[in-house]
Formats: sequence, C-alpha cells, structure tokens
Amino acid sequence: MRNVAPLAMAIALALAPAILFAQTTDNGKTLDAVVVTGSNIKRTDAEGPSPVQVIDRVQLEQSGKQTVADVLRSISANTGNAYNETYNNGWASGAAGIGLRGLSQKNTLVLLNGRRLANYGFPQGGLSDTFVNLNALPLVAVERIEVLKDGASAVYGSDAVAGVVNIITRQNASGLEIGADVGTSTEGGADQHHVTLVGGTGDLDADRYNVLYSFEYFKRDRLDQDERDLTKSGIYSDQPGGRWNGWSAKGARLLGANGASIPLLDANGNCPDGTVLTASAPIDGRAGNTCAFNLAPYTTLIPGTERYQAYVAGTYRITDDVEAFGEALYSYIRGDSIFGSSPYFTLESGRFALNADSGLAEPVPAVLPAGNPYNPTGVDTPIEYTFFNLGQSNKINTSRFYRVLGGVRGRTERWDWETGVFTSRSTERETVTAGFANRFGLAAALRDGTYNLLDPSATPQSVLDSINLSTVRPAESELNGVDFKFSGNLFDLPAGSVGFAAGAEWRQEKLQSTNPWQIDAGLQIRPAIAEVDGKRDVSALYAEFNVPVATGLELQLAGRGDYYSDFGDAFSPKASLRWQPLDWLLVRAAASRGFRAPSLSENANSTNISYGAVVDPYDPDLPNSTQRPTFFTVGNSDLDPERTRSYNLGFVVSPLADTSISVDYYRIKLDNLIGTSNTTAIVNRNDPADVIRDADGKLVAIYNRYQNLSELQTSGFDVELSHRWRTASAGDFNLSSVYTHVLEYKRPATVGGPSVDYAGSNLGPALPRNKATTTLGWDVGEVSTSLTWYYTGGYDQRTVTGANIPTRVDAGNQFDLYFGYKGFEGWTLFAKVQNVFDEEPPYDPAGFAGLRVPYEITQYDLRGRYVTVGFDYRF
Repeated sequence: MRNVAPLAMAIALALAPAILFAQTTDNGKTLDAVVVTGSNIKRTDAEGPSPVQVIDRVQLEQSGKQTVADVLRSISANTGNAYNETYNNGWASGAAGIGLRGLSQKNTLVLLNGRRLANYGFPQGGLSDTFVNLNALPLVAVERIEVLKDGASAVYGSDAVAGVVNIITRQNASGLEIGADVGTSTEGGADQHHVTLVGGTGDLDADRYNVLYSFEYFKRDRLDQDERDLTKSGIYSDQPGGRWNGWSAKGARLLGANGASIPLLDANGNCPDGTVLTASAPIDGRAGNTCAFNLAPYTTLIPGTERYQAYVAGTYRITDDVEAFGEALYSYIRGDSIFGSSPYFTLESGRFALNADSGLAEPVPAVLPAGNPYNPTGVDTPIEYTFFNLGQSNKINTSRFYRVLGGVRGRTERWDWETGVFTSRSTERETVTAGFANRFGLAAALRDGTYNLLDPSATPQSVLDSINLSTVRPAESELNGVDFKFSGNLFDLPAGSVGFAAGAEWRQEKLQSTNPWQIDAGLQIRPAIAEVDGKRDVSALYAEFNVPVATGLELQLAGRGDYYSDFGDAFSPKASLRWQPLDWLLVRAAASRGFRAPSLSENANSTNISYGAVVDPYDPDLPNSTQRPTFFTVGNSDLDPERTRSYNLGFVVSPLADTSISVDYYRIKLDNLIGTSNTTAIVNRNDPADVIRDADGKLVAIYNRYQNLSELQTSGFDVELSHRWRTASAGDFNLSSVYTHVLEYKRPATVGGPSVDYAGSNLGPALPRNKATTTLGWDVGEVSTSLTWYYTGGYDQRTVTGANIPTRVDAGNQFDLYFGYKGFEGWTLFAKVQNVFDEEPPYDPAGFAGLRVPYEITQYDLRGRYVTVGFDYRF
C-alpha cells in the first residue's frame, strides 16, 4: 500500500482520539445499535444505505432446506453461474458455493460472523474459481444470514464484487435443544438422516459468561441416473435434439479405415457382458454396429454425503466494559459419487499420459495389435473399449474444515473497539478407488492378449491388478489473520452525530493442490492435472464516515487500501446516500469502486493440463494440418486485479406498520477480467514463449497464461415485499417475496470480440433473466405453516442448434410446504414437503453435455418430491 496505506493510516490516527458516544434517546436511554453487513458503523435503523436481505431463524427452519448452501442457492440474487454438489464432474465434487449476480463464486465474499473463512482446497472451473464451501458451515448454529447485494470492497476488500454473504451464529444462547428428522423422495432414493444438538450455558448479565455449543450430523444416500424415470433409459430420441445421449458407443469396438464401427463379438455373435449390440449411428453418428452400454447406472445425479459438524462459541465479560470471545468450528464431510459420464476407463483415440522426464503429454497408442488373438482384422486397428471388470470408478471426496478465533472487545465512554486473531484451514482428499488404467500394464495385456476382450471375467486377476489404478489427490487451503477496529461518533452536527469506524487487517493465504503420484510418474492414461502452489500476505487499512447532512439525509463515505505481496496495491472508495424524507419512504443510492485480487490459482505457480487438437499453420511437414500438442494453462504473476465499478439506486416504502416494499437497481462493470486466450490465436501468433516446438519445428506444447483480457457489465433490479396481517381469531398471516430481474449480462464471447448479452440464455451456464422466491405463512395457536414458491424464469436456448430443436427453455416452478406443531410442552413436530407437485426440470437439449441429462444442472436437480418429518425438543 505504498501510496494508499500512509494516507489511510494518517486519517485513522488523526481521528482516533475523537471517537465518541453511543446514540441515546431523548430520555437518555441508550438504543441498541448493531453492525449491519456492509458497514462497520453501528446503527439503530433496520434499513441502511445498501440493500441487505435478511433470512432469519424462522425462515431457515421453515424453508425445508438442510444446509446453508441449499438456503442461499434458493435466493433470487443467485441467478446462475454457481455450482453445488450435484456438479460432480470437477475436483470440487461434494462442495457448494454461491455466486450473486451471475458473476461466479469467486466474486462473492462469504463471512462467518463478519470474518473470512479459508477457501475450499479444490477450485472450480479448471483452476480459476476459488470459493468457500458452504457445506462446511452448520445450519443449526445459524441465527440469521445477511446478504448484501452491493459491491463492498471499500469495507471488506477483495471478492466482495457481486455482494457479501454474512452468516451469523446464535448469540447468548441458553438451554438445550435436540432434534432429528428423516427424509426421502416419493420416487425413491436420496434417503437422509439428520440429528442436531444446540445449547447454551451461562448468562452474560447474571453470570458474566455464555457458551454456545452445537453438533450436527447429516447423511444422505447417493442418487444415480438409473433411479429416475427421466434418465434411467439414457435414450432421449423422443425429445427434440435428443439421441441415445445417455449411452456410450465405446463399450467394445474397433474402428475401420473409414471410421466405421466394428463390434467385438464372440463366436456366437455376442457382445461382452455389460454391453449391447446396437447401431452406432443414434449414439455417435458412426456407420456400423457397436457394443454399447447405458451410462445411467454408472453416473451420479446427486452425490451421497455424510457430515459431522461441531461449533463452540464463548464470551466472558472481564469487566463491565471488556469482553473476551472465541469460537471454534470443525466440519468433516465425506461425499461419494460415480465418476461422472466416464465411470470406467475407456480406451479411445487421442489418449495421453505424462512423460515423467519432460512433464509433457505424450500419446498412448489406442490400437489393438495385429497379433492380439481377439483382433479379427489381422492389422493394427484403433480400439475403443470399456473395462468394466476393473471395478467401479467411485470418487470419494473427504474434506476437513476448521476455524479457530479468539479476541477481545470493549467500550469506553467515547468508543467501541474489537481485535481478533484467527486461523482457518480446509483440507481435501479426492480418492478414486478404481477405473483408471496403468498405460504400461494395459499395453502389455493388449500386446500379449492376456486380457480377454470377449469374456472379461476370464481375465486373470494378476492381469487386472497390473492395469488397475487407484489414486489420491490432495489439496489444502489455509487462512491466518489478525484485525483491529473501532467505531463511535466524532462530533455533533445540527442534523446529528457523525459516525466513524476504522480498522486494520492482516492475513496470509495459502493454496496447494498436487497431482496423484501416478500422474507425475506417467502411469495414468488421460490424467486430470491441476496443480497449485501459492502463498501471499495481505494487509489493509480502512475508514468509514456517516455524515448527517440534514434531517433524514445521511452521507456515508468509505475507503480501504489493500496491499498484496504478489501484485501490489488496490484502493476502494465508496459513497452512499440514505434519505428518509417521510416516515414511510426511504431513498438510497451508492457508487463504489472495488476489485477482485487474482486468485492464487491464477497468479501463483499453477498448472492445468488439457488435451485436444489445433490446426498448425507452421507445421514443417504439412502446414495447416491438425496437431495434438500438450495444452498448458498456467498462472501469471504479472496479473492485475479485476477492477469494478458498482452502482445502486433504490427506495423502500412502508405505507403500513407491517408492510414494506423495496425496489433497487444495480449495475456492475468489471474491467481487466481474468481469463485465458484462444489456443488457435496463440498458435497463429507463434510466439516462442507460448508455442513450444522441437528441433524440427513440430508443435510440442502450447502455454495459455491467465491474462487480463476483457470487460463484463451486468445490471438489473431487485424487488422485495413483506406484509403481515394480524387477526384476533384466525391468527397471523405473513407474505414475503423477493424478485430479481437481470437486464443485461454482457461480455465478449472471444478475446477482442464484440460484447454479447448472455442474460436470458444458456450461452454459458444458464442465466435466467427472472428469479423469485415467494412465501405465504400462517401462524395460529400452536400451528405454523408456510407455502413457498420458487420461480426460475425461462431462457433462450442458444447452445444447441439444428432442425426442430427448441430455441426456448420453459420456466420452472417449485412449491414447498412446511407444517409445524408446538402443542406439547417443549416439543416442535414438523413435516416439510419440497417440490409438492413433483415437477421435473424444464427440458433443455444443451443439458446433455457433462452429465448427459436433459436439463440445466446449475438451476435444477432430479430429487423430485421430497418429504421430511422430524422433531425438536427444548429442555
């Protein structure tokens, strides 16, 4: 912070002695002031200058959601481009993040009680999307969730581009509460068991201490594609654009000289066990027949999971004005899934392995030797084969997460202060129990014919052992930090007191992900490679002012300077206005600049290897021929942070005491967007730093470095409504609704190209323009019930084209019902039904990619109608 830090420090030190008195009423009684997410200045007003959606404890309990991730993914501001545990094709299988405004998970900051958490060890999106795993946070200990829908880098620093999610745990708890519930789908599968315990001891006022403790256990069975009618056949030819999308033609076949499929059949004309003789054309368009198989029994829709989570928080009042506080969170998560759409190793053309000496990918011959006894052609012939008897490729992800925090806070006659120190770590292990192949063992078995291709069960176990590989991929993310802040009032103006807050932070971030040793040794065929080894220190100073300009009119100014040891400085200012001309009308506006620091996987020592083909105009043997080099995506230490400009304008109307309506417009523009270039363009430039050739000029490798490439702009508006009817005899009725409409989401589709509007389309992950959550609740006597409607708007289908393929995906609707009864002393009995009408996701032909399902997995799942019954008992 070479330029910014001294200025911010000078402001803080100059004003520190003036920090002032708590706000009082006319009769001298001190009001309860609290810190609202988005500012460090305490206030008594529920509505501040920035829009904050609050999900309270009652809403959490009645939502039917079992995890923090499920709750947050249902809010309307989560429009798209964020993944949960149903996306199990990547390294982050079993984890879940949140991405507000469609800006992906790396642009939303997640806090626990106002402080940061360690990111998940495996990034999403190849390497770039680092995120906090929401599944590691125990829902039972949560008091409320505050979602700030505004840029907040001026307060929190990096990542708070699209907004901030602050998860706040229960405070000053007492008594003991236990609970349990069980759930199942009416279509079968995904059975769950859930046990909770939460309690507290001590009273801050009477005993000078309080300790909150909670424990949560959750287990849900895995749900595979063959457990649902929509996906179990794998045949979608009755749908527009659908074929046998859920089938693989690569069960057992050779490829003739013209590319036609030749099935591997025994003397009786039968395919190997597990495969079916069928035409290849409806599966992959090739001529001829093949021994194919249905992928549905080997592909997971929703991973199984088992979680143990414990949380303890304590406060001790040292004196009347000084408190010591601390908290500890530990979470163990085990998730299992069948390895996506490639449940077993499939040998096909274009297979590679690493050369252990050079670190480059080299081709693995995908041919059945002429001398193999099962080769009917008599010549070396390309082969595609699935080795079922190697065992099921079950991917097990285990994650251990913890955060430990301690601090002291206090107040004097003139100011409030707080300091804390914390450490947090997320450790991951991805274990694939079977299904990968040792290229040397496989080559030997195909060369000498010891693997029986026609009757795999007859293959000796020693041969299977020489081929089969199990791997373990480790990763670890660590965050350590210390902070200090203070707040109060500086002086009085005619319209009120000037509020002030300032603070300093230091933290250290680490991220390390390494390959299984079998990959580095060159054993595994088609290895998935994503190595990261990064570390940096971050220091920051910030200050805020809340200036009462006139009666009902407040100006809030904030500024923050951050210094990163790996790229340098960033300064983030923000100005906002809060104007309340009438008791029932509030107008608010904000403008800010922010930033997202390059993730450690983007600017540190990171490597992601992929495979494919590219046309090389400079090939020495045949210019413009197709070549198959190694594609490296690597970190770039020269990256600048992504810079953002955010604007909000809105109003809140409260015509009645129990009625509130708010409308807020937002606009976010990102510059220096970090991404990768087009590989064809890199080859055409032929820069020796990026295009590696051998001594003869043949293309060997392409290095694609993360770069600051382009810009992105998105805008839209939120509408929030809440109303409560109170009756003497029929109880109380509550209506709440939150609606988000995306006006635009523009960025170039290619580097240097024109901006394309992705809003309301599936050009990337689906990004519906409209999303809403509406709840109608009724409380009468000992009964509480609510009905929630989740609406996801339709969108243009612009990914898959062709005759008779729909260009529009329908909207989706889901209704959830909650019923609770408290008629027995200490007991709450409840039942929850999610997706009451058992609606299937809207058909999307683009959804066949990845998991090969005909719907958008970032918006929907196939759990179906889900019923949960349980109890809570308070001692």
